[in-house]
Amino acid sequence: MTSLRRPSATTLVAMLLPVLVLVGASFVQTDQETAERVAPEETALTRSTLICPPGGSEVSIASVSGASGDVRLQAGEDAGDLGVAPDQVSTLDVGRRSVVITGSNDLAPGLVANRYERPLASADCRPPVVDQWFTGVGAGAKHRSVLQLVNPDAGRAVVDIVVTGRRGEVPVPALRGLAISGGETRRFDLAQVIPRRDDLALHVTTLRGRISASVLDTFQEIGRGQNGRDGLDSQDAPSTSNLLLGIPQGKGQRTLVIANPGDDEGRATVRLVTADSVFAPAGSEDVVLPPRSVTRVGLAPLLAGAGKGDKARAYGVQVDSTVATTIGLVMFVEGDLAQGVATPPLAGPATVVLPQADNELVLAGASGPGVVTVSLWDKTGTSLREKRIEISPDKGFLVPLPSKARLMTVTPDRATVSAVVLATGDGAALVRLREPVLTGLEPFVEAGLP
Repeated sequence: MTSLRRPSATTLVAMLLPVLVLVGASFVQTDQETAERVAPEETALTRSTLICPPGGSEVSIASVSGASGDVRLQAGEDAGDLGVAPDQVSTLDVGRRSVVITGSNDLAPGLVANRYERPLASADCRPPVVDQWFTGVGAGAKHRSVLQLVNPDAGRAVVDIVVTGRRGEVPVPALRGLAISGGETRRFDLAQVIPRRDDLALHVTTLRGRISASVLDTFQEIGRGQNGRDGLDSQDAPSTSNLLLGIPQGKGQRTLVIANPGDDEGRATVRLVTADSVFAPAGSEDVVLPPRSVTRVGLAPLLAGAGKGDKARAYGVQVDSTVATTIGLVMFVEGDLAQGVATPPLAGPATVVLPQADNELVLAGASGPGVVTVSLWDKTGTSLREKRIEISPDKGFLVPLPSKARLMTVTPDRATVSAVVLATGDGAALVRLREPVLTGLEPFVEAGLP
């Protein structure tokens, strides 16, 4: 008969330790669940960064914070300060390099900047974006795009680019897992990286750090020797309803590009936005969207079906689809390239620096009846006559702007609305309006166990 022995202290500890760990974990899990239920706190913005991609030599900066002071500009190895004041536009010639603009303390919220060149072309200056889409990119002899990546910080950033073409995703190892050193600007001529004749879409995702991505387009009209260039804005995410505003008048090619990044086939309805209605012209048909593909739609037949006269002038294009898509509009009008992308709705005031051109404000996509107030200033900060436009759904609105206006704030009331500035004269360009970033988010932090 075997005698029973009392377990040793070591054995007791080994037996009790898992129980103690489980008990402790239950308390820790409760604390974690409590922390997860606490949303980040909205706080005053004390530092903001805008990145202007390489482009025209001048950068125009304004602030809607109501404060005066200096913002910091970094262009390559050169750095300096630029003074800004309420409702005034400050301009600095920095060459064609990329520029990082930093506003601190009172000048952090409401900082806006734009970059223009002649013939009319615009570059979108905006904060770094983690995820964005460029639709209507070219990599051929006629339509050529350059992808530009700017790292505004000292540390390394990593970015990943997925390319989609007419027949599906295009493998491009040279654009996957790119490491961008601190302060570096890298340019990729897609006609050299991936020479193709079809339209492309780029999905740019920042995996580490912060990156500003932009696309500079060049269009060469074969046989006539004419060429134009413009910046291609990005779209934040695919959507089943995309509104694109701003179609310059005149002769030339206008091509709508629709990208379906999903795995399912879909269909899209293309309608025109005019002063009277949003409608599909007679004879128009739905567009079939194969999965993971880019589809080209010529707008000439649709525009011809809209009729003639001011009432039939197309202000924009509404694309509704059964699957989420991104869209772009490549226009080569009167010998100049103009690029358009989907226009997100504005729920609050949006401010933009205007180019020296014949500017028109285009409004559409109102969520309901409402009023839009257009506040204007000249370059010195002198207020110009304010405009008020009554808006309603399923209609477009065109507002000519004074030639002296250099700064504009659009404020919707009682309804959201999409807006873009159509600049013409020496060529054509579309300038998108965005709501400025006024606050930051501070995450909830709870003390952990020692």
